[in-house]
Order: sequence, then C-alpha cells, then structure tokens
Amino acid sequence: MMQLKKDGDGYLEFVQSEAEKQHKLFMLDSGEGRDFEDTITGWYVEDLSGWLIDTDQKERFLKERENNNINDTFKDTYVFVKWFKKENGETGINFMKYPC
Repeated sequence: MMQLKKDGDGYLEFVQSEAEKQHKLFMLDSGEGRDFEDTITGWYVEDLSGWLIDTDQKERFLKERENNNINDTFKDTYVFVKWFKKENGETGINFMKYPC
C-alpha cells in the first residue's frame, strides 16, 4: 500500500523511491502534462521528464548542470516518467528512455 503524505510533494517522493529501487536517482527536468489529481493519495500527478542517474553520480550531475554541460554528459540518462493506474487503483510509474 502507498504511503500517504500530508506535506511535501508525495508524488515526487514516490518517483524518487521508485528510482531508488533501481539504485538510481531521478533528477527532475520538467512536468510533461497529463495531469491527474489522485483522490486516494491527494497527490498532483503528471508525466515528468528528467535524468535517471546512478546514485554515485549526483555530485558530478549537479556540477555539470551548474556549468550548463548536462546534455553533453548525461544525455543517455534522460527519461520520461509515465504514470498509470494499477488494477487495485494505486498509481504506478514507468521510466521510459528518451526518445520513447
């Protein structure tokens, strides 16, 4: 069962926890639409885009982003996060390599 959060961005925290299951970090770029208000969790849900990087690459990623070199260095890690509803009504996500 999903945890319900009263503060913060529960959906983004959920996306991060799904990335952690793959030993990755999800670094958000932007929202991509297909908005949905999840009445079970109270989350504002939408498709997202960003980078799915190895956990040990966080500092390098942040440095490259600061230097505007992110697309050169991490282009192969760019993903879309697509949400879907499971049969039990819970929200799930898939990380899809760009281009998808």
